[in-house]
Amino acid sequence: GATASSIGKLALSPESPVPSTVHSYCHIILNKYHSSETGIEWICPSVSMGTRIVCFLCMIGVNLLMVSSFLDGMNESGSVVGTALSTAANFSFSALYGILF
Repeated sequence: GATASSIGKLALSPESPVPSTVHSYCHIILNKYHSSETGIEWICPSVSMGTRIVCFLCMIGVNLLMVSSFLDGMNESGSVVGTALSTAANFSFSALYGILF
């Protein structure tokens, strides 16, 4: 839950630090190696969009992993224990990400 939403924020937020950093580095690299060529302006927005797509796919993968482990926990320990552990883990990771980011 908390990890997937953090990754989702990286994928969907226009001010996200990861795609904007990749976009900046792309411009630096293009200006260094291809300063005189035209017609390659589309590369940096495409690389930035690719980064956002990768983050979005990671968000979906982490959500699938979370649901899978939640269902396994419910099967092994019962619904109350599984729900309590899932909620505690999400709460803890939300606090950790709030401190780190």
